Amino acid sequence: MKEGQQLEMFMTGEQYQAMERYVAGQNKDTEHRIASVQRQLNVLLGGGLIEGVHFKNNFTVEENVTETVSLGGRWYDVPEFEAEVTYNKSEGGVFLLYDTVVMEDGVREVVKKSTHFTITSEGKVECYTVVGSYRAVKPETILRKLEDMADVAKEKLKFTNQKDKHYDNAIAKLKLEFPTAVRVEKGSEWVRTHNYRNTYHIDIITVGFEDGSHIQYDVNDFNGEIKIRKVYDVVVESLTLQDKVNNLKARLV
Repeated sequence: MKEGQQLEMFMTGEQYQAMERYVAGQNKDTEHRIASVQRQLNVLLGGGLIEGVHFKNNFTVEENVTETVSLGGRWYDVPEFEAEVTYNKSEGGVFLLYDTVVMEDGVREVVKKSTHFTITSEGKVECYTVVGSYRAVKPETILRKLEDMADVAKEKLKFTNQKDKHYDNAIAKLKLEFPTAVRVEKGSEWVRTHNYRNTYHIDIITVGFEDGSHIQYDVNDFNGEIKIRKVYDVVVESLTLQDKVNNLKARLV
């Protein structure tokens, strides 16, 4: 006699019912998922999307899987217990694929990432990642947006690599101009406006010196032009108002 059969012999009627409810629920869920995935595929393929390019399908179904699970509790009105069950198990699903730029192992490249989506009763697609809102659109619109995202990713990769080159060149020039600097590095700074929503950050290069003085530079993303953004001189900043008046007198009077 198998162990699973032995366990069933020692089950109460309530435990056996809980086990049957679990198995029936899992099988029903798998049936629903099969139908849902088939509908997703029909909608996407009908809209011209190509598997492996615009979406991926890693949905699988394994029949008659035997596992030991924990059942019972308040959902089954019976104390928690373990039981060996056999049911049809489904995993994975269908996901849209969109192009984006990422940095991997120090190399920036365009990769495809997956994202969830849903199909409405009208056969439209809802996907915030691709559409930018929860508005349902036709699959043909999703296809166009995915292709637009691919073009944008390619342009972003080109632009960002160009920008990095400008910053690398700027850092090299500033190191030659300030050989006594203790640091010449790229960083970012938040720009705060009266409207919080318009707050943003910009890339800068900071040249720092041993006494704490530093100079910040802006680098034009398109042509690499270097401009002074801010200067912080420890000596000047430590002057009192009277010191500044005396300096002004010495220079102008």
